Amino acid sequence: MASANSTAQRVTIRDVASVAGVSTATVSKVLNDRPDVGPEVRQRVLDTIARLGYRPNAVARGLRARHTDTIAILTDDLEGIFTNALMRGVEDAASAYDVSVLLANSYGDPDRERKHLRRLLDRQMDGLIIMSGNRVRPRSGPALPLPATPYVFLYEYAATEPVPSILPDDRGGAVLAAQHLLDIGRRRIGFINGPASWEATADRLDGLTATLAAAGAPLRPALIRHAASWSPQDGYALATELLDAPEPPDAIFGASDDLATGALAAIHERGLRIPEDVAVVGFDDRSLAVHQRPPLTTVALPLLEMGRVAGQRLLEAVNGGQQRHELIRVPCELRVRASTVGAGHTPR
Repeated sequence: MASANSTAQRVTIRDVASVAGVSTATVSKVLNDRPDVGPEVRQRVLDTIARLGYRPNAVARGLRARHTDTIAILTDDLEGIFTNALMRGVEDAASAYDVSVLLANSYGDPDRERKHLRRLLDRQMDGLIIMSGNRVRPRSGPALPLPATPYVFLYEYAATEPVPSILPDDRGGAVLAAQHLLDIGRRRIGFINGPASWEATADRLDGLTATLAAAGAPLRPALIRHAASWSPQDGYALATELLDAPEPPDAIFGASDDLATGALAAIHERGLRIPEDVAVVGFDDRSLAVHQRPPLTTVALPLLEMGRVAGQRLLEAVNGGQQRHELIRVPCELRVRASTVGAGHTPR
C-alpha cells in the first residue's frame, strides 16, 4: 500500500487546478503569491492544496528562479573526528538563510568526487563546501570545473583557487597554551608534537616556540619530542622519556588531546601530582578531555565556528557577493581545567 507521503508526492499542479476549478497558471500565481488573483479564488486554491497534500517541486521552481535553496558539503571523510562538528556549523549558517544542506562523501577518491559533483550539479545546487574531516592540508581544485557554482574550502585549502579557505588558527592556539603555562609559573615546558607530515605540528611548534622565546624562557631542545602518531601510546612513551630526563619538565604540552592523555598516564605512573609537580595541556578539546583524571586543560579547535564561517561565506557568494582567494584562520579557545590549575592550587 502506498504511504501518505508517496501519495502526496504524486499530486501535481494539474491535479490542484482540476479540483479547484482553475487553470494551472492561476495555481502558479497563488504559489508565487502574485497579487493578480482574487481572494475567493486564492483561498479555494490554498484549501485544495492543503486537502490534496500538494508540495511544489522545489527543484523545478529553483530552475525557474535560478536557485534551489540547497547547498552541498563534499567531504573526504564522513567519519573523521571533526566532521560532525564542522557540519553542524554549516547547518547553523544554512538554517539562518532557510537553506537545505546535502551531503556527499568522496572517501578521498577523485573519481568518486567527480561522480558526486556531476550528481550535485544535476540537482542544481546553489553552492558547495569542500571539506576535510580530519586534517588541514593543501589539495587541488574540485575534481570537476565549477565555473558557475560558488564554493569554499573547509579545513583544507588550495593554493591557487580564487575562493576562501576556512582553517583553524593552530599557531594562535599554541600561543594560548604557552602563555597559560607561563602565567601559572612554568618554565621547563616539555612539548610532545605530532607527526611531522601534518601542517598543524609545524604551526603549533611555531606558536609555542615564539611565545616562550618572547618571555625569556625559550623552549629547550632536550624537552621536545616528535611522535610518529597522535596516539595516547606515543604520548605515554615520549612523556616517559621527558620525565626520565636529568632536568624533567614542570609542564607538558601535548599537541593533541590523545598525546596529552598518554602524558597524564605516565605522570600518574610515577606517583607525581598533577598539576602541582607537572601541569599538562592538550590540543583539540575532544570529548575525552573533560573526563581525564584530572580533567584536561586544552586548546579547543573552533570547529562549529569554522563551519558557520564557511556556510556564511558560501551563502554570501550565492547571493551575489564577491569571492577571492584568502585563508581565513578562526581563533582557537583555551579551556582551563584541573590539569593546570587544580583545586586549591595557586600558581607558582
